[in-house]
Amino acid sequence: MAKYNKRTSVRSEKTVSHERGTGYNLTPEFELINILANGIQGKFYESEEIQSKRLRDVIDKTVATRGAEFVAKALVYARTEMGQRSVTHLGASLLAPHLSGSEVGKFVYSKYHRRDDIGGVVYRLDDMLEIIACYQHLNPGKRLPNSMTKGFKAALENADAYEIAKYQASNRAISLVDVVNLVHPKPSEEKEEVFNSLMEGTLSQFDTAEDKQSSAGREVADKVKSGEITEEKAEEELAEAKTDNWKELIHTKKIGYLSLLRNLRNILKLGDSDLEEEALKLLVNKEFIVRSKVWPHQIDLALEVIRDEFSSTDAHRVLGALNTAYERAIPNLTEHFPGRTAVVVDTSGSMYGMSWNPLYVNGVKQHNRAPMEKASLIGATFAKATGADLYQFATDARAVKYNPGDTVNSIKDNILRGEGRVGHGTNLSTAFKLFSRNRAMYDRVFIISDMQTADNAGRAVRDYGANPHIYNIHLCGYKSTILPKSEKKSYQLFGYGSDIYELAKKVEINPNEIIKEIEAVRLR
Repeated sequence: MAKYNKRTSVRSEKTVSHERGTGYNLTPEFELINILANGIQGKFYESEEIQSKRLRDVIDKTVATRGAEFVAKALVYARTEMGQRSVTHLGASLLAPHLSGSEVGKFVYSKYHRRDDIGGVVYRLDDMLEIIACYQHLNPGKRLPNSMTKGFKAALENADAYEIAKYQASNRAISLVDVVNLVHPKPSEEKEEVFNSLMEGTLSQFDTAEDKQSSAGREVADKVKSGEITEEKAEEELAEAKTDNWKELIHTKKIGYLSLLRNLRNILKLGDSDLEEEALKLLVNKEFIVRSKVWPHQIDLALEVIRDEFSSTDAHRVLGALNTAYERAIPNLTEHFPGRTAVVVDTSGSMYGMSWNPLYVNGVKQHNRAPMEKASLIGATFAKATGADLYQFATDARAVKYNPGDTVNSIKDNILRGEGRVGHGTNLSTAFKLFSRNRAMYDRVFIISDMQTADNAGRAVRDYGANPHIYNIHLCGYKSTILPKSEKKSYQLFGYGSDIYELAKKVEINPNEIIKEIEAVRLR
């Protein structure tokens, strides 16, 4: 036995999942990305408070291993590519102490310039308001750090009149006026009048849907009040004004894609066929979809609203356009995944419900179906895009039949209808055993799950004879996964933004593609 040259303890990455099965800890960098991609909110196994603490801890760890600039770039990536908001505001507040004395600090809190793909976490001016509110909540009585002050000052000085008017937030606890008073920007001569109007409270929004419709409402109301028109005539005139406003915004393409999605129901209610046709043309415009960086699920949510509020006859064209828009929001995957593919969707109880902070309505516990909705949507997308065999697993596993000609939304609904058919446990090994029984040898397997299994899923994957590429798509931001990082053909993808479809095409070449993309973010 060695007396002096002692064996060093090697920290194993092996851990126990929330379901008491075998899991493996993600590296700090991947855990950070996982939290950022999935956001901070009450999940089945973790409260918002626990996740917020984990974010603080993993930022500290990642700063120690990769540096504060990597964390800053991850926040910018999450905000600009993943479309995340609140979690990036919290992350930006938690990162602030690590930026003291750093040259890069002021760039972290600067404005992101979309045309040049460069800048910090201020993607929209209201990001500043949320970060300040979050920082003050975490650090009561403390002044904003210099890096934040300098970055926000530059963001205001670089903002145009349209943004300043749009994001005043005069009815919020922290408004744009408060930010001006905190950071003291020095506007250029051509912007002085805009800033003066902002500070005086006389700056009006312009060329936005909200502004135009509010103005129309005020004008009609004034006419009724003065006796110029009757209330009956007012309804007719207001409808005409709103229709004209929508036509102008859509024809000139001054309306944002998300604003168009949110207002589809209002446009449909006006009953103007010409307006509807113009709106639908813009809705399915591929270039507009890609440029707007809309999340596929945001299109799906709009589809659900239209389907719930209107009869299939009234909404037939709109539903068709939304299905087209959704599929155009997804990159083409068919040429990137040769061979045979399986898509496996987790439909266990933890994907349906919410243990933390449950909501009760009339004494009945309401379940948060968000993880399952996400999983079924991603599963349907990958299945249709690659011609994959589709499965669901819980206590057991089963194949999910679908028609390749079906829309993504129809396939998603088919998965959701399978709730409870294979129980509510979490045994991923059953899917691989089903593959073996059916002698189905796959080249790739996409697993869409919270990655908290009750079994040793890693062993089942290794025992499966085909040795496929395994894509682990994490949907809840927990700290463990099902296979160790030493597994060469296992790849980690996070969240459900459209970026996962682009990354999926690259990770077989470089498993650390997400790290590479984050490192490529330009803060300055």
